Amino acid sequence: MRSFALFISAFLFVSAPSTSKKQQLLLLSKKYFPENYIVLKEYDEAAINEQANGDSLNEFIADVPTIVHEGYHHYQGFHSSYFDASVLYRINDTLSFLVKNFTTFPAHEINGIVPAATRKKVFRYDTYISAKDKYLVTQQFGILGLLEECIAYYHSFSTGVSLFNYYKDTYGWKDPDAWISYLSNMASYRYSILEFELFISWYMQYARTYYPKTYRDIASNAGLKKLFIFLDGENNRLTLLYDQHRAAILKQFGERMQVRGNFIFNTASHSGKGLYDNEVKDMTALLQKPEHKVLNELKK
Repeated sequence: MRSFALFISAFLFVSAPSTSKKQQLLLLSKKYFPENYIVLKEYDEAAINEQANGDSLNEFIADVPTIVHEGYHHYQGFHSSYFDASVLYRINDTLSFLVKNFTTFPAHEINGIVPAATRKKVFRYDTYISAKDKYLVTQQFGILGLLEECIAYYHSFSTGVSLFNYYKDTYGWKDPDAWISYLSNMASYRYSILEFELFISWYMQYARTYYPKTYRDIASNAGLKKLFIFLDGENNRLTLLYDQHRAAILKQFGERMQVRGNFIFNTASHSGKGLYDNEVKDMTALLQKPEHKVLNELKK
């Protein structure tokens, strides 16, 4: 019995992974994006295991921005409440925004002013605006829920940008495919905050006509305005960093990597992935329309 027990113990020791997915993620966060270390530390390990596809960090590195996104929602759920007098939105260990609570309306109501053709152009519109799930944060808490989702995407974008240094440390400049995957995997986050600025603009336009008190509560909410200005500025900062990193990657690989239209290609293997440059241009163009000047109310 003793020898059999020793055999079983040895088998379990050899077959068990040395480092869990959560431990790998925490080590990664500590080095490359420490602002979300505590968020990931509190995140449920079972959820991480489900969201991280593969056992090793190199296998699930593309999933990390999404895990951070979902981890942020989990953290918010335990540390803030939409039923309090104010909602606390965490950004990092030293920065949070306290937003005075007020009566909102479900986000789906703005369908009444957004043309169907425009909705189809906005990738996340159906997910957060037209969604029929009444328990979705954007339906339960309107613009306050839109802000939470916007922050979650901000964290995805910020994490993706931070992982540039991980890729440089891990892959160097030998394998263009690793870098093509990196640029493509984070590409859609570049226009996510722009989408939520559109959602907030339409929400305010609808409120101005149909919920004038809610509109006044939004326009006079100092905490909400500070948070919006922060997110808008961070989107500009992260976009600039992304553009700089992308230019550096393309310079390193020279003729081995090319951008053609809305895609980036490995010229040797003729394989490529999407960059979503056109989507960024589309969202930027939409925001430049006169009706979205209502957002200036949040920048005063």
